[in-house]
Amino acid sequence: MRPLLLIAVLFAACGPTNRDQTGDGGRGSGSGSGSGSGNGDGCSEAAKLVYVVDVNNELSKFDPATKTFTDVGKLGCQATFTATPFSMGVDRNAIAWVLYNDGELFRVDTANPSMCTRTTWASQQGLLMFGMGFSTNTAGGTDDTLFVAGGSDETVNTSKLATLSTASFAAMPVGNVTGWPELTGTGNAELWGWFPSNANGTSTPRVEQINKTSGIAMKTFPLTSLTGIPMAWAFAAWGGDFWIFYERGTETSTTVYQIDGMNGMIKSTTPAPGREIVGAGVSTCAPTVIL
Repeated sequence: MRPLLLIAVLFAACGPTNRDQTGDGGRGSGSGSGSGSGNGDGCSEAAKLVYVVDVNNELSKFDPATKTFTDVGKLGCQATFTATPFSMGVDRNAIAWVLYNDGELFRVDTANPSMCTRTTWASQQGLLMFGMGFSTNTAGGTDDTLFVAGGSDETVNTSKLATLSTASFAAMPVGNVTGWPELTGTGNAELWGWFPSNANGTSTPRVEQINKTSGIAMKTFPLTSLTGIPMAWAFAAWGGDFWIFYERGTETSTTVYQIDGMNGMIKSTTPAPGREIVGAGVSTCAPTVIL
């Protein structure tokens, strides 16, 4: 996600109205489940990975164990001229759903990102820009739902939470959340948001568990050390921890912050020079704990 900068009728990528000032399909409504391949859980190994996309359309894998990136290739999306990626979610078939900053949503094959198809999504419920993440419908289940949170103007303090079907491309409202989060879900049927500071860089950033039926905060981890003007951000849950991809203020590239999933403390900080990450996606096949 990048703060949106309104230029003519275009926006910048996922975050405050320009997250870069210098976020196959479902089975039924809101569902993004799939059969996958390779294991008893129906998940391929590819579906258990973290994927990120940068402002230059580069899709990469991120390995939380080694904190390293492996580039996969450029997105082949035929987006509007000057439009850039804004946010991304990944389903259990290892298909990425990439929102561009002009409001277009694309389906991307993570094994071959040149295979990119424009969907029939058109803004509904006031959702032009949004963060997104899949969450299983039941803990340990194989059916999941894509949740989105956003609106039309990231300078507003409240965003709308909704579900979005990747079959019908219909959005169903759930509630409101305070701030503009990037979302991630888990195989434990949880939904979490990374809320950076507001566009002025004055509010306290936080990681927050979100009630999937109301949008109400269930658990909050303040991260005061990450206060600042948000420029580009993304979010993923993997291995029981949270992974924040974040650029702020006068920084020129993303830094990866590993956040303890139990207490919200920063466990590690990893620079990612040369990368301006605006979207991260991890499916509900990803491990929820590392044994």
